[in-house]
Amino acid sequence: MDLKESIHNAPITHVDLSYYVETEHGTRAGDVLAKMKASHRKCALVMRHGRLIGIFTERDIMKKVAGNPESGNAPIDDLMTPNPETIDADMNILDATRVIVSNRYRYMPVTSKEGKVLGTLTYYAIIKYICDYFPQEIYNQPPVPDVFAKARAGA
Repeated sequence: MDLKESIHNAPITHVDLSYYVETEHGTRAGDVLAKMKASHRKCALVMRHGRLIGIFTERDIMKKVAGNPESGNAPIDDLMTPNPETIDADMNILDATRVIVSNRYRYMPVTSKEGKVLGTLTYYAIIKYICDYFPQEIYNQPPVPDVFAKARAGA
């Protein structure tokens, strides 16, 4: 299958969906931030009884937490974005890309029909998927293109 056919027909689950930090509603925001920092993630999904009820991203941190030290003691429910838009796992890659780009989201939860979170879609995942179709042209590039050695190695 070529790239054009793939992005039109393959479901978004063919893309490497990102791992995410999961936290229960009511968790102290400072604890969620610590968990995000420890796992090197910029997004946390807030759950209630296994169902997605909110998302807490770096944008929320910049808007609601930065410069407000007391917010670390607030419940994450007060700082998260409630009822986040999600991408259905059956959506094709092209349509999912259109959704994330048109809304200018950096992270979008991907969910099954039953509402189970399967991962988060990021721009990086989409770009990597496309790059995997052109490994010779992309992955074999030197660190600095068009730079040539003046002498043979080991000479």
